[in-house]
Amino acid sequence: MPYGRGAFCVTGGAGFIGSHLVDRLLQLGMTVTVLDDMSNPNRAWLNAQRRRPRLDVVEGSCADPSAVDAALAGLADGQGAVYHLAANADIRGGADERDKDLRDTAVGTFQVLEGMKRHGIHDIVMTSTGAVYGERLQPPFSVLAGPLQPVSLYGAGKIAAEAFTHAYCAMFGLRAWIFRLGNVVGARMSRGAIRDFITKLTADPTRLEILGDGTQRKNYFLVEDCVEALTTLPDRIELTVERPSVVMNLGSESCTTITTITRCVIDELGLSDVSLHPLGGKRGWVGDQPFVELDVSEAFALGWKPSRSSDEAVREATRRMVAEMGASV
Repeated sequence: MPYGRGAFCVTGGAGFIGSHLVDRLLQLGMTVTVLDDMSNPNRAWLNAQRRRPRLDVVEGSCADPSAVDAALAGLADGQGAVYHLAANADIRGGADERDKDLRDTAVGTFQVLEGMKRHGIHDIVMTSTGAVYGERLQPPFSVLAGPLQPVSLYGAGKIAAEAFTHAYCAMFGLRAWIFRLGNVVGARMSRGAIRDFITKLTADPTRLEILGDGTQRKNYFLVEDCVEALTTLPDRIELTVERPSVVMNLGSESCTTITTITRCVIDELGLSDVSLHPLGGKRGWVGDQPFVELDVSEAFALGWKPSRSSDEAVREATRRMVAEMGASV
């Protein structure tokens, strides 16, 4: 770890990636405070964790300064660090509730940074997304590519969050490791194509409706590989006064199509003769990014690499979700 201080605040720590990160930090002997607004929690995990030693849960929004103060108060005298994962995770919903990404992602990040400044906390590891690249750039997307022209309010909110973080580092002595993630999959997922297809086929094992034309192609990697990167790579990336913040892509070097995911889910549910019904169009919904292919060479050069290819990660995540959801047809 880059801090050697033993205490962390994890915003969004009750969600999919956050809960796995909290598990890992506790396993490493750290003290953890979770700050989560409970808009997208894994309730089963949270209920099982509430009495664990070295874990405190603060229910509140990152956009609320009082909730941020309550969560950061446990990092005494600035001797700790923040893992900032909280953000609007409902990309499709952001098209209807159009201030959601501004409030939950941009303003939430601003308030976390302000809270860190008040409490004398200097280090933050933040998750961003490949959605910042939009679709006009030539894949694979490098962190040096630009201009960034997202096709979703989700991507726009993440760009704003990154920008505020860089500025606070330059102006107020913070240090930030920002990771733009591909599609993270595994147990405890609350949304995404894998869960969506399992739900649909459990209801009707003969027919599957597919958003878009099925050719959408994206980068997938397992949640434990993501957590491994978040907890090890910051220690390998030296930040300085001249370079107080850094951005890096995380994901697999391969991609998986939606059509491949449908076949995988059908196989894992033991189905055959399923009628597929793509709705057509290159996007699954307004704001969908049809292709996410990341240049992950920088992370690979530092010794991190996902344990499985994108297709293999999708297959394993499907198995876990079928078991977790108790899906049967």
